Amino acid sequence: MAKKKKEVCPYCGNSFAYLSRHKCKVKDRVEGSEDSDKSDVERREERREERKKEEGRNLRRSEKTVLDIISKEKEVYFEDLLNLTNLNLIELDKILDVLELQSKIKVNRELIDASWTKHISLIEEINVDVKDLKIDPNKIDFILDIFSYQPCLTCPFSSKCNDTNVDQFNPHHCIWLSEWINEALEGRVYRVNFDEIQTELVE
Repeated sequence: MAKKKKEVCPYCGNSFAYLSRHKCKVKDRVEGSEDSDKSDVERREERREERKKEEGRNLRRSEKTVLDIISKEKEVYFEDLLNLTNLNLIELDKILDVLELQSKIKVNRELIDASWTKHISLIEEINVDVKDLKIDPNKIDFILDIFSYQPCLTCPFSSKCNDTNVDQFNPHHCIWLSEWINEALEGRVYRVNFDEIQTELVE
């Protein structure tokens, strides 16, 4: 039986029994140089188009698997997710990028034990029935009707309200805002009496 003739790589010049299996670094550099001729604007446009495709496409099996794990855990750190998925770091990073791009998850960087890590949390979908609301523009307070008397619109403490306050006037745990959300979800109108609240605070 005749010995198979070796094939020569046209890029690096080396001979191989099976050229199709050869991963030529010279070829990668040569073909990559074509990309280097593109302007920054063209590269940005290509990346934008790629992100649009990623945002609109269906999830692949591996991405669905990772999302299922995050759905069960609700919150998980990157290192723990690596162990749960048996993926390598680069593969998991790419999958998380797609899931975050499609607004399936939220990824925050956190400092844990003097090193930065990713804290991944699930973005849960909330199904809310939206009811038609009849608005009478002749009424002086029709804007309030639209927003169901959202307390922030008339809150006398809005100038003091910020997320650095520990227990009072903080939007993250405002009792009036929480009550308004709960009432609005139930289809009820919520009105808070700030005059009465201010009197109580003074006393």
